[in-house]
Amino acid sequence: MDDIFHECELRPVRLVLPERTGWSLWGGNTPEGRDYLLPVGRRYALFDTPEALCRYVGGDRSSHVLARTPGWTRLVEAIASGTPEMSDPDDFRLDRLFAWRTGDGLGGLLDCLNLVWDLGAQFDDPLLIGFSRPGGPLRRMYDALWLDCDEVAEPDQVQRASRQAVLRVAELAVWNPAHVDHS
Repeated sequence: MDDIFHECELRPVRLVLPERTGWSLWGGNTPEGRDYLLPVGRRYALFDTPEALCRYVGGDRSSHVLARTPGWTRLVEAIASGTPEMSDPDDFRLDRLFAWRTGDGLGGLLDCLNLVWDLGAQFDDPLLIGFSRPGGPLRRMYDALWLDCDEVAEPDQVQRASRQAVLRVAELAVWNPAHVDHS
């Protein structure tokens, strides 16, 4: 990734959903441990290309949560002079969440589960929040991966919950939003 992303607490991310792949901006990493995707009202923005994401961010003058993240102003200024290199984005392979294989790497699985929970908290979404509560199939799987529980959820429960989570994450996306003047 271009140096600008290393200087900021913001990162380009690629979400691979079952039907479509899109780019967004991740940030936050607040003291409370909360992370966010680029919001558009009560949803988050996804773009078909990194260039479209940069055009949007470069013209974003709103006061959403990422605009208050350290490095936002610097990132917007850098994007104004051209599209930064995004050759090494963070990938969230949500298309694999309900059919994860051991060869896919556990780090990616844990990242996807964390993203589901972050989006639940960001948008106060009851379905996604429910997946992060102790006792639910996704939470039990997550805890088992960290060797923090004795009982793992049944595979069919995990698969069903994973599908529901991925569908909800896809529903929360706003694809290629246009700019709205918030001034």
